Amino acid sequence: MKKPIILKIILISLAIAIDLITKALLFNVDKTLIPGFISSRDVGGVLNTGGAWGILGDSTIFLIIITVIFIGIFIFFDYKWKIKTSIYTISISFIVGGAIGNLIDRIFLGGVRDFLYFEFYPSFPTFNVADSFLCIGIILMLIYIFFFSSKDFKEKERNSALDIKNSSENQDDNLAQK
Repeated sequence: MKKPIILKIILISLAIAIDLITKALLFNVDKTLIPGFISSRDVGGVLNTGGAWGILGDSTIFLIIITVIFIGIFIFFDYKWKIKTSIYTISISFIVGGAIGNLIDRIFLGGVRDFLYFEFYPSFPTFNVADSFLCIGIILMLIYIFFFSSKDFKEKERNSALDIKNSSENQDDNLAQK
């Protein structure tokens, strides 16, 4: 993958757009989306002012600050590590895109619009598309960490060692020429 930054920007933008469009179209609408599986629910305009499953209710400002910090940390380490595998690119993009989708709601509405629910598991809390992107991104990131990251980091260590060796050889060559 030659240009992961472009793909990341596209994926993040798509995640945000899909989240905001579904919230605009389906929030406070009773509609079966996939019969027997998932529907949107009229929640009476109630916003989730907490985190997942309403944890830390009425903590909008705190959650905005934490979200901005975590997005910054993800972007910093993404820039520092320069990992170019597809699974990592998709996972980091989904995590950041989902976080920004919910952040936009928190900043402009004071809470997150949750409206989707599983028909087959009605006691499961309502959620939104940004939450789905976050969960999928985290699952993909765990798959990357457990199955692929050691190979990438070993390759980076080997490349760093080669760079150091080449640098010292170039310095030795420069000294020998003098």
